[in-house]
Amino acid sequence: MGRAREGSTGPGVSGRNLNCRCVDGDHAVSSLSTFRMTEEDPSPEDSPAPLPEGKKRVRKRRKKRGSSRETLFLKKREILREMHSGHESGAVSLKEQVARLKSAKDAEKEAKPVEERWGSSSSSQRGWGWFLVRVFALLVPVLAIITAIFLMKRHKADSRYPDQLYLNISEEERKFEPVGAKAWFDKNPSLSYDSSIAILRRLNEAVGKEVPEDVFRRKDFTLGQIEDRGIGWNSGFVTTDPRKFKWTIAETEGVGYLILEGVREDRTTYRTYFVKSDEGIRMDWAASTGWSQVPVEELPGATGEQQVLVRCVLSKEPYFDTNSDPSRSWYLFMLPGSEEQFWGYAPAGTQLDQDLLDLFQFGRIVLERKKDVRATLRISRSPQSTKEDRFEIVELITEEWVLP
Repeated sequence: MGRAREGSTGPGVSGRNLNCRCVDGDHAVSSLSTFRMTEEDPSPEDSPAPLPEGKKRVRKRRKKRGSSRETLFLKKREILREMHSGHESGAVSLKEQVARLKSAKDAEKEAKPVEERWGSSSSSQRGWGWFLVRVFALLVPVLAIITAIFLMKRHKADSRYPDQLYLNISEEERKFEPVGAKAWFDKNPSLSYDSSIAILRRLNEAVGKEVPEDVFRRKDFTLGQIEDRGIGWNSGFVTTDPRKFKWTIAETEGVGYLILEGVREDRTTYRTYFVKSDEGIRMDWAASTGWSQVPVEELPGATGEQQVLVRCVLSKEPYFDTNSDPSRSWYLFMLPGSEEQFWGYAPAGTQLDQDLLDLFQFGRIVLERKKDVRATLRISRSPQSTKEDRFEIVELITEEWVLP
């Protein structure tokens, strides 16, 4: 009975609480054995039924207490360790913190659906841009249509007065009359043009026949030179295609004239001059043929005492002048119908030299410098010159080839 009573107190005692007050060692051993029997040996009532032959009972192992807690603790520690190892050590600067916040906000906006992002500042800016583009695309064709209608109405209004040119000028300016030597050509461009073409056609008809007398300026001088040197061209003028013509109105030394340029039948080009005289429009034969007092083949043999008039194409470049002879300003000239080049000089710094430089617009900032000009000169052979292609320029008679 005493042993059974000791065992009955066993279930109330925890396996971890073994504080038993024992007097001697034998009593302690009996108590410990009683505790093990109570904890480990099942009662006869709880014992399972006997297994059939060939079967083996497998006992389930009990889970140790504290294993799940220990596992969660380890996982938490590993997670914290990974979090700290993934970031850089040390303090984060203010700039980096702002960048992280901004990227986080942008990611948050992008993650939002369209319904939540509607009406934000960025979406409203995009919306205004598309709105302005569409409005502009609609206004362009409307404005084009309105402009076309306005121009059509204005054209109809102007067509009622076909002989008048509508310009945005005042009545004072409408009364302006062109003045000067070329005023007549400015006021009568069609008449001067038609009269010049008519003269060219009459000259085409007179090829091989007697030259008409009422087509040239300074008739007596011209007819005399034609008898000595010929008419000056071997092919007729092409006058059937107006697109082949180029005409210019100019003046020189108080004389206005019309320059008409075109093509001959042999495909060579021509440049003719027409002057208004008392008898009407007349051709300046000397200017149209580039007549010079001495033919180009006779020019190298001209003596020093002889001064001759030449119509030439004059050229000037700064490098023509040399340091070895600073007292002379050199020019290059060629006579029409010839490719032979001659040198002419004028005393440097004189009025003649300045007049020649003005032809090329030397020293003028606004106007572009010309490379070559047409001029009528009076030249002579220098007594000191031993070369046949060197001449002294005595006088600049006029720019271009029409004489006063």
